[in-house]
Amino acid sequence: MNLYRRTFSALKPHWKRLVLASISSSLSSLFAALMIWLVGPLMSTLFQPGVGMAANPADDGSLMFTDMAGTQGQLGGLKEQLQTIVDQIVAAPTRQETLINFCIAIFAVVLLKNLFQYLQGFHMAYVQQSVMRDFRNRLFDKYQRLSLDYFHRRRTGQVMSRITNDVVVLNESIDLGFNRLVADSIMVLMLLVFLIILSWKLTLLASIVLPAVFGFIWYVGRKLRKYSARTQERMADVNSVLEESVNNIRIVKAFSMEKFETGKFFDATKAYFRSLVRMTRIRHLAAPINDFLTTLAGIVILMYAGSRIISGSGELGAGDFMTFVLAMFSMIKPVKSLSQVQIQLQEGMAAAQRVFEVIDTPERITEKPEAVNCKRFEQAVRYDSVSFSYNENEPVLKQVSFTVEPGDVVAIVGPSGAGKSTLLDLLPRFYDPQHGKITIDGVDIRDLSLASLRGLMGIVTQETYLFNDTIRNNIAYGLEGIEESRIIDAAMMANAHEFIGQFEHGYDTVVGNRGVMLSGGQRQRLAIARALLKNPQILIFDEATSSLDTESEVLVQQAIERLMEGRTTLVIAHRLSTVRHADRILVLSEGEIVEQGTHAELMRYNGLYARLYSMQFRDDA
Repeated sequence: MNLYRRTFSALKPHWKRLVLASISSSLSSLFAALMIWLVGPLMSTLFQPGVGMAANPADDGSLMFTDMAGTQGQLGGLKEQLQTIVDQIVAAPTRQETLINFCIAIFAVVLLKNLFQYLQGFHMAYVQQSVMRDFRNRLFDKYQRLSLDYFHRRRTGQVMSRITNDVVVLNESIDLGFNRLVADSIMVLMLLVFLIILSWKLTLLASIVLPAVFGFIWYVGRKLRKYSARTQERMADVNSVLEESVNNIRIVKAFSMEKFETGKFFDATKAYFRSLVRMTRIRHLAAPINDFLTTLAGIVILMYAGSRIISGSGELGAGDFMTFVLAMFSMIKPVKSLSQVQIQLQEGMAAAQRVFEVIDTPERITEKPEAVNCKRFEQAVRYDSVSFSYNENEPVLKQVSFTVEPGDVVAIVGPSGAGKSTLLDLLPRFYDPQHGKITIDGVDIRDLSLASLRGLMGIVTQETYLFNDTIRNNIAYGLEGIEESRIIDAAMMANAHEFIGQFEHGYDTVVGNRGVMLSGGQRQRLAIARALLKNPQILIFDEATSSLDTESEVLVQQAIERLMEGRTTLVIAHRLSTVRHADRILVLSEGEIVEQGTHAELMRYNGLYARLYSMQFRDDA
C-alpha cells in the first residue's frame, strides 16, 4: 500500500488542476447518464400515441409517463419525481412540440457533456505531463547525487530506461487509472442508481455475475504485475545493447563485429518480444472475459424482463424497460474500463517499484549539514592510513599514507590493477574510504562542502569526456558568463587554439557525441584548456597522454607543463618526462605503497620501480 501512496502522492502539487479535472469529469459523466435517462420518455413520446402528452390539448401539457406499472415505496416515488422533472422541461401541448423540446434538451446535454469532457482532458493532460516531468527530474537529480560505483555496477541502458520507459509506464497508469477511476466510477454509480430506481429486483439479478468478474480481475492483476516488471527489464536490456553498440561503433567496425552486435541486439529484442507477448496475452485475455460475463448478465436480464413484458406481467413499461436495458448495456463499457484499472495499476506499480528503487538508493557520498567551504589550499594534502574496497573482502587500497605539500608534483606508478586510479578518485570524493581519512589543511575532506572541495581541483583523465556541444562550451563547462578572451587564452596555453581556428566555425564547432569529431590529441588539449580555465590549485592527471601518438603527445605534454606551473599536482605517471621530474614518486603494488622517493633514489634502490622503468621506459632512457 505504501507503493500506491508514494506513487499517487506525486499528484499533490497539482491538486488544483486535479480538482478541476475531477469536477469536469464528474459533470461529463452526469450529462452522459442524463442522455440515457431521456431515452425512456423519448420512446414513449415517439411510439406510444396515448402516452407522453395530455389527452386533451387544453390540459396543462404535462407528459404523464406514469401510466406504466409503477413500483411501490420510495424508489417508485423517486422515479416519479425524476419523470416529473423531465415533464417540466420538455412538456408541450403537442407531440411534435414535445419532440422539438426533446431535441433541444438532447443537444444541450451533449454539448455540456463534451465541453466538460474537453476540460477534463485538458487539465488531466497538464497533470499527466507535469507528473512525468517531476519523476524524470527527481530521477535525474538522484543520478547526479549518486556515487560512481552505482553507475559502474549498472549498464547505461538500464539507467536510461528508468527515465524513459519506466516513467512513461508509471505515468500512463496514474493518468488512465485516475481518469477511469473518477469518470467511470461516477458513470457506473449514476447508471446503477437509475437501474435500482427502475427495478431493484432486476438490478440484483444482474449483479450476480460481479464476484466472478472482480475475482478474475484480481487474479489477472497479480500475474500482470510480475510479467510487466520482467518486460521492463527486457526493455532496459535492449537500451543497453543499443547504447553500447552506438558508443563503440568504431571498435565494432574495426573488428568486423557488425553481425555479432546485430545478433546480440536481435536476441535482446526477441527476449523483450517474448516477455511482451506473455504480458499482452494476459492483459487482452481480461477484456473479452469481462465483456462476456457482463454481456451474459445483460442477456439474462433481457430474456427475463422482456418475456414478462411480452406476457403482460412485467413490472416495467416499454419506456422504462428501454431505459433499463440501455443503462445496463451502457454500464458494460465503464465496468469493463474499471476492471482494467487494476490491471493498468499493476503494470504501473511494477514501474513505480523500479523508479523508487533508484530514488531510495542510499547516497554514499553525502555532504554534512555543517560542511565548511574550503577557499584555498595552503598547507598539505594528507592520506592517513586509507583503506578502500569496491567489494567486501577484496581490498583495493591497504593502509595508504603519504603527504603532498603545496606546489609538489607527486607521481604514482605501479603495475596494472595496483589501485592507482582509485587512490586519486578518493581525493575529490568520488568514493569515500572505508578506513582512514584524507585531509586538506588538516580538515577531513568529508567535513568540506563538495562544491568547494572539487572547486580546488582540475582533473584530466586518459579518457577525455566531452559533451555534444560547441568547443567554446566544452572549454567553459561549469563556468557562466566567462569572457571570450579567457577562453581563447586557455586554448592557446593548451596548444588548442591553432587547430580550433582551422575549423569553419571555430569555437562554435560542435564536437559530436563524446567529441567524436576530434582526434584523441585534440580532445585531450580541450580537456587541459578546460582545466586551465578553471584555474585549480590541485591538479589530478590520470595517464593523460598514454593513448596519444608522438606528435600529439608532445603538444599535450607542453600544455600539461604549462598547466602544472605553480600548482600542486598528483599524476598517474605513464611517460618518462613526468616521472623523472616529479618531486616524489609513489610506487603502488597490490594496494600498498612499497617504495617512494625521487627518480634517482628509486633507481638506486633497484626495486619494483627500477623494473617498471626498464620495461616501460627503456626507449626513453
